[in-house]
Amino acid sequence: MTKNERATLEANFKAAWRAAIYAQESAKNPELTFPESTFEKDDAKELAARAKGYRAACIDVLVYSSDGTSDATDKVQEWINEAEQQAGATLTAGWAK
Repeated sequence: MTKNERATLEANFKAAWRAAIYAQESAKNPELTFPESTFEKDDAKELAARAKGYRAACIDVLVYSSDGTSDATDKVQEWINEAEQQAGATLTAGWAK
């Protein structure tokens, strides 16, 4: 995996994670507005499920690209932490973290 591919993977993952957080927070308080989009009431569960799947896929890609000798789980957790810091909230679905 090239540096550009990895940077794209990271950026796309963080965007998906933030979108799930924003949808979750919007479901809690419909009066909130978020910079990236507006969300429907049922978007939170769907976007959280997508983020979860994306997390697993990113770990697989990072492990595969490093011949199985990777700290992929730790790296993706760093991405999650950064996305949550940027969003100002955490994804609180039962499976997160």
